[in-house]
Amino acid sequence: MFLKIHTALTQIITATVLLSGLLVATAFAQANTIDSLDIQRLEHEIGQMLMVGIRGNHLNADAMVQTRQQINDGQIGGIIFFKHNIKNSRQFRIFVHQLAALTVDYPLFLAVDEEGGKVRRLRKTQGFEEFPSAAHVGGKIKAPDAYNIYSRMATQIRKTGLNLNLGPVVDVNINRASPAIGQLGRSYSRNPGTVYDYGKIFIEAHHAAGVLTTLKHYPGHGSSREDTHNDLTDITHTWRSSEQLPFKRLIDSVQVDLIMAGHLFDRNVDPKYPASLSAQHIQQTLRGKLNFNGVVLSDDLQMGAIIKRYTLDEIIILSINAGCDILQFSDPLNLDKDLPAHVRRVVIAAIKDGKIEPSRIHQSFNRITSLKKQLGMSLDKLAD
Repeated sequence: MFLKIHTALTQIITATVLLSGLLVATAFAQANTIDSLDIQRLEHEIGQMLMVGIRGNHLNADAMVQTRQQINDGQIGGIIFFKHNIKNSRQFRIFVHQLAALTVDYPLFLAVDEEGGKVRRLRKTQGFEEFPSAAHVGGKIKAPDAYNIYSRMATQIRKTGLNLNLGPVVDVNINRASPAIGQLGRSYSRNPGTVYDYGKIFIEAHHAAGVLTTLKHYPGHGSSREDTHNDLTDITHTWRSSEQLPFKRLIDSVQVDLIMAGHLFDRNVDPKYPASLSAQHIQQTLRGKLNFNGVVLSDDLQMGAIIKRYTLDEIIILSINAGCDILQFSDPLNLDKDLPAHVRRVVIAAIKDGKIEPSRIHQSFNRITSLKKQLGMSLDKLAD
């Protein structure tokens, strides 16, 4: 009797082991099949999630050879320009238009930080018109005149060939001594209602000229005592709920194209990560509570606030899982020339390891390409 029971149990265990092994093998084979079929699509989509600074100032510069190839191969979705890219207005206009004419599946985001005041890339010495700071506009310029200022700014940007301005700054000027905001005159006002009013004017004037805009720096940099360019910026004890109001009201009342997530640490929201690397900030609050469905752009992922605390691979994975759609690496002097390939390798490996869901890449790709379609529509509208 015992022998019969033992034999039966042995057969059951053997069958179970064999079945389990078969299921695992089948699942493994299916995973490999999915990888082989989907990997090319994923690499294509990852390329659209990358915005970088570049070294050259004309298309045929030696520094542009690899960049041109990366653009043509779909490894880069956006470029942000700085002063080293600009010699004069004519040179820069030719350079930007040549980049825009490269053969790509989706138009490049061609971006610039043109806020007015101290934060500007298009300078008078290079043949461009310069514009006043947000602090000056918010404190001394009435709404119709402010629209005129931003209309001229946006028209200049559009004529240069650019299609994305990384503004307006909608940080509330809580701390006038803030080294990143208050001291530089980058905030319209201490009053969130005034910030909203002028931020809306900025956006509407740019949209009329066919230029996309970016609200920054979510969740609010105006109360900070530090500068994210340099090191950790902790707003846990300084941030006020009024700093969220301009973001919320603009999301509710006007087409918001992009929002930039700042490297701002608030342990009341996320005790571990700054906003740019935090799903609590981006997925739960910005998307879940403020109902923003557009593109989230990270602030420069080479800033001291995070690069001193995380490895590049950690930053890539964390920012994507947090909900950033576009990863910005804007300092070309400290940029690995093979960064696009490195990002692809890191993300694909993370997907295979189960650290990133493929759906996150698809979501970002869909948001980005949907926004890029508006670039073509805005140009058609201007031509009518």
